[in-house]
Amino acid sequence: MTQITALSDPAQMPNQLDDQATFDAKMAGFIDNMPERARQENALAGELNDLAGGVTTNAAAAAAAAQSAEAAKLAAIAGASAPAWVSGTTYAKNVQVISQVNFQPYRRQVAGAGTVDPANDTAGQWMPLFGTGSFTPRAAASATFDLSTTNFFTRAMSASETWVFANCPTNGFSFGIELTYTGGTLTLPSTVKTVNNVVYSFVAGKTYLLLFVTTNKGATRWRMVATEPYDN
Repeated sequence: MTQITALSDPAQMPNQLDDQATFDAKMAGFIDNMPERARQENALAGELNDLAGGVTTNAAAAAAAAQSAEAAKLAAIAGASAPAWVSGTTYAKNVQVISQVNFQPYRRQVAGAGTVDPANDTAGQWMPLFGTGSFTPRAAASATFDLSTTNFFTRAMSASETWVFANCPTNGFSFGIELTYTGGTLTLPSTVKTVNNVVYSFVAGKTYLLLFVTTNKGATRWRMVATEPYDN
């Protein structure tokens, strides 16, 4: 947690009632103290900026948690009457089933059949409907992130990329990206807004978690926060 450092008491200012010697001594002390006072105020400003960034990050995380809770409620309602998934059965798009691995509801994203339980699907055939903290991470094959397939991606970046967020499924939506960075310049969609308009820079050989939240399908705005770097 960011600690706020208290400012030291300022140097005593001269008073018009002081005699000349006292006035001159106080003025000299006040002037001599000005650089130290400026240093303390600049340090305090930095601490307050760090604190504001942390508050914004926590607010975004809280908003995402609230969205997940609402999704869990809706998923419970939607999945209450869903049938059990059966291996080899052909399912139409948007059909809901209950996984036989974790007993959570899933929705078919494309028509077809398969022998892999929805909970173990990595091919984008099923979308989990629950919001209990479980998710299906998908390795992004390109700089275009198809948001209809998951809400958590992994991406390894070694050269300059321009990211595109496609097929956002709902007005209110959040998703994360685990970025393993080794090089290149990242260009984000113009609708992405960061805290205090900061331009993030990345260190080669590190991994970052990026969070994006929108209330309008990303049409005009994504709110973004990024963590400090993790060691790979």
